[in-house]
Amino acid sequence: MFRAAQIHNIVFDLDGTLYTSEKIAREITVAAENLVAQTRGLTSAQGRNLLRSAKKRLAENLEEEPTLTRTCLELGIDVADLHRAFQQHVHPERYLENDPILFALLDSLRDQCDLYIYTNNNLPLTRKILALLGVEELFSRLYTIEFCGTPKPDANALQKVIADIGGTPDSFLFVGDRQAVDLKAPRALGSSVLLVRDTSDLLQIHKILGIIP
Repeated sequence: MFRAAQIHNIVFDLDGTLYTSEKIAREITVAAENLVAQTRGLTSAQGRNLLRSAKKRLAENLEEEPTLTRTCLELGIDVADLHRAFQQHVHPERYLENDPILFALLDSLRDQCDLYIYTNNNLPLTRKILALLGVEELFSRLYTIEFCGTPKPDANALQKVIADIGGTPDSFLFVGDRQAVDLKAPRALGSSVLLVRDTSDLLQIHKILGIIP
């Protein structure tokens, strides 16, 4: 249940939540596949197959879809090496542009709440994406893999984010596109959560907070 009067902090996931781009998602996956291949002395195709097999095996063990980062960790890939590959081979500037509608949606929330990003992405790429969308200035702080240390979902990392922002869990609304990754852990702590499938779904926040009827 949402407790609009208690919500003072809104924490957004980034990829798939504030924007959607199959081409960026593909570049991220290819960068990971190639890194797996390089570290194992495999061809790109073999690296792709190994990553897919590891993801399937991990999904069976966890009984939920694992993140790409978690799967790479399972294969012994260092998080820092993975994100160096992302910085070298992922080019959001090819696909993203200023989004004035997103800016207006987010800006209208700031009178009532502070806005934050909590993402498995790295800080340079997160800043680049937000700058391309034209919304970087709207967020009080960005919580990326450098701050958290471990990727979502992780209860300790989540509590570290909440403690750094300040406030009780019920003063938070977490917004994301993946139930198991972005929302399950915050809900367990007592935070409000909102699942979105498209940026237009962000308007639901305004209804939750009573900004629009």
